[in-house]
Amino acid sequence: MSYLIVHLRRSCQSIGSWVAYQLIDLRVSPAGLALAAIASGVATLPALYAHQTLLAAFFIALYRLLSILSGRISKAMGHLDIRQRYLRPFMEIILVLSVMGGLSLYQPEKFFLPALVLLIVTLVFDLERRLTALLLEAQERVAKTGRVERLMDGVTGSPGRTILLIAACYEPTWFFWSAPGFAGICLTILVWRLISNYRQLGMHSRDWFFIEVETSEPGASSGADSQG
Repeated sequence: MSYLIVHLRRSCQSIGSWVAYQLIDLRVSPAGLALAAIASGVATLPALYAHQTLLAAFFIALYRLLSILSGRISKAMGHLDIRQRYLRPFMEIILVLSVMGGLSLYQPEKFFLPALVLLIVTLVFDLERRLTALLLEAQERVAKTGRVERLMDGVTGSPGRTILLIAACYEPTWFFWSAPGFAGICLTILVWRLISNYRQLGMHSRDWFFIEVETSEPGASSGADSQG
């Protein structure tokens, strides 16, 4: 079973890379696809307000496709388009805001509180993840990506959220229970990530401190001068 999953993942990556290069030949920019993805995410709000649930689910699927293609093209170009990297952190936030706002307008008395809870937890979760990535990048470190971490990223990241949002648009009555449940999963993982990353960053800080102390000792520089 695991072999089939790995083979399927590699096939999807190969297809995605091929499509990305075809779009590059057509002079499609990553920033342009990112803007189109944002527009598709925003379109879910009026669609849900008009009770066009299937149309809203289609916009979410279109958003995810455009987002993936934008990332693929940016990677194929060596991340040269700085505008795409600037827009990317806002894309997911705008999508979640639009869908939560649309569901709140769809049935305010029932969906407002679940949407608010899910929105707050999602924003805090994304903030912690991006802050950790920036700190590790500043220290030239790479985050640990074991099987458990990949599973949690799949559940709380783009795949899990896409399934949740499409299901909520397709059948809004499920959202009353699925939103607090998903928020509870994200909150549990967030607490685990806070403890784990706090310890990991603490270890990195101590290592960095010892390296700085060793390189700044007078004996180390004089020894290097005497050898030269």
